[in-house]
Amino acid sequence: MGTSKSFSDVKHSMIPNWGNLSSSLTTNCNSSELTTPKLKSIMGNFVSALSGANTGGRGGSRAGARSSIRTAKKIGGVLSQFISSGNNIRETLAYTGLTDINNRSVGDVINHLIEYCSDSAASIDDNAAKEATRQLLEELIGQAESVDEVETLLEQTFSSNSLEDIIVKYFAYYINELLSKWFYENLIKSKGENDCNNLFGQIKNFIFERVNDIHRRNPLQNVDWSSDEADRLVKNIQQDVLTVFE
Repeated sequence: MGTSKSFSDVKHSMIPNWGNLSSSLTTNCNSSELTTPKLKSIMGNFVSALSGANTGGRGGSRAGARSSIRTAKKIGGVLSQFISSGNNIRETLAYTGLTDINNRSVGDVINHLIEYCSDSAASIDDNAAKEATRQLLEELIGQAESVDEVETLLEQTFSSNSLEDIIVKYFAYYINELLSKWFYENLIKSKGENDCNNLFGQIKNFIFERVNDIHRRNPLQNVDWSSDEADRLVKNIQQDVLTVFE
């Protein structure tokens, strides 16, 4: 499972409701099809581990959901630049510091943007935020075969999605990744790869199904992405995503 590695720096005593979250995952880590109430319970325990949607969503939890805010702001800045440039990918990449794009592959572009948007991966939270960036970018532009196709795919994305839609999707990837990094590695030792993949696959599907129902209330047009207002709006969106599962 590509999102699977956990890390040893989680201090369980610092995380509220850790026991309930761990128990709900362990109990349901099998080959069965999980019911909606069971999936709701798992995700409710996850939000509780972040000290609730309000605290966690606004970066106040010691357990996580801080790096995701910083990264989402960088992603928002890049994509906002793309929109404001008239969908000019070369101008957008220059904005991020990538000016020499001759002979650059799409993979090179993705790796550059991951590093531009992400902090150094010094913690579980940093790693989850960085991996979520990779997954988002691979969804958006991973099928392109050239820089020109990157431009075309992003243009198509914004023909039917708002910038807020993309930031919501980023946070969906992030919370799925954080939960996986907390538990997958230990669960696979006791439950096996197939059961773990079954569990986390269902959780991921549940997360993405539920975030589709979020009411979009944070217009991101003309936002200064280095401002306090951008910080407030991004925190609003992460809080909205976590509230769906609370």
